[in-house]
Amino acid sequence: MDPVATWRDQNHRWRIEVIRAPDLRFAVYATNGTTESAPLWLLGMTGLARWLMIQGIELDDLEEM
Repeated sequence: MDPVATWRDQNHRWRIEVIRAPDLRFAVYATNGTTESAPLWLLGMTGLARWLMIQGIELDDLEEM
């Protein structure tokens, strides 16, 4: 599954990939220099919105890669 879009936060701590298969899913990776974590899978916009709120990340803090 190839990502439709990819975002990174301003601090480059998180990378978010958007995947459509057959529903909307988000793979969130914690990044630290050259390494990254296994993906945290979020289902739908509500899952992404809740995760962003918990992490204190606003939509304006995301930059497209």
